[in-house]
Amino acid sequence: MSFNFLPNTALAACVNEAGEIFTYAQTYNGELVEIKGKLAGSPATYQVTGDQTGIGLTKESGSVPAKRFTPLAAINSKSIYYNAKRLVFFADKQNYLRDIYFNGNKWVEGDLYDKKWTCAPYSKLAAVRLVNDGGYDFVCLYYQDTSDTGNIVLVNHSPSYGWQTGNPPLDDPPLYGTSLTAVPPQPGIEVIQYNTPTDTCDPVVFFQYDKLELGSSQDQGSNDYATYSINDKTITLSAHSPITAVDDGSSFWAFYTTDLQNQIFRLKVDAAGAVTQPQPVVLANNPIPGSSLASVIIKGNGPDVVVLFYLLHYEPVKETTQEINVFAATLTAKSGGVDAWDVKGGVCLTAAGSS
Repeated sequence: MSFNFLPNTALAACVNEAGEIFTYAQTYNGELVEIKGKLAGSPATYQVTGDQTGIGLTKESGSVPAKRFTPLAAINSKSIYYNAKRLVFFADKQNYLRDIYFNGNKWVEGDLYDKKWTCAPYSKLAAVRLVNDGGYDFVCLYYQDTSDTGNIVLVNHSPSYGWQTGNPPLDDPPLYGTSLTAVPPQPGIEVIQYNTPTDTCDPVVFFQYDKLELGSSQDQGSNDYATYSINDKTITLSAHSPITAVDDGSSFWAFYTTDLQNQIFRLKVDAAGAVTQPQPVVLANNPIPGSSLASVIIKGNGPDVVVLFYLLHYEPVKETTQEINVFAATLTAKSGGVDAWDVKGGVCLTAAGSS
């Protein structure tokens, strides 16, 4: 099945233990759609493996649909959330946070809505699964609240306690409507709570400051959070740049777009906290202005592979520019310990006949 996608739809993606990659987007009529893919071939590149499938959030089904231009976040939840296999977060027309999960047979609405947590109309979402040193397993969700400072709020779910609020909101201040992305804590980007410096278990959320810098929730002291300086000011983040991040357990990479023809750049932070200055992700066509970004990292016996998702105003089967489609680029780490990646792009997930 092929859908007509909403211009500048939000994107979200996750990968499971079997290497199946799931990407989420919103159609023109507001439905949320799942697209399945995987790595295949040598060298491994992203391929679509299934049809585009609606996940059932429609008035006709009796479910509360997502608002148009809803933010999206997705994780592989490994059955910790009501036996969920994968979990998608969104906002409804009243900006209440909601969730829906796949239990192996069908999509089921979760109980996040019961909390009546409201995000700002411009809020994005970020989600991450976290297992801390005590063995506790959490689903963590970030959003911007309706306060005048655009606070970034953390809520989390555990099997024992259900949904709860996390640490005090981050209010440094972030940009209204900033993109959000999160990774588990690791050396170099640990969130060290100012009052409890031994507590480094929280995930790290990345966002854009009101001065348009890239920042994170890594605590640098009272009311002061990390920023990542970019020396070349021509390749800094564009206003309301999409941001997506992946980590391999020792380093993380943040991807964002610039004012330089909307080109994607990547920035690396290693286990010592050292920043490698941004490098371009060279694609045949840069994403459209306002495109979301989503990413997953696949680790195995071979080199690490990052799959990066973005939007283009192009339909390759019909060769028309009258439709919005989701594309994927495959980034494969080169050997030698340097931050260098082979990039293969141009795989369309959503055009009719593309799979």
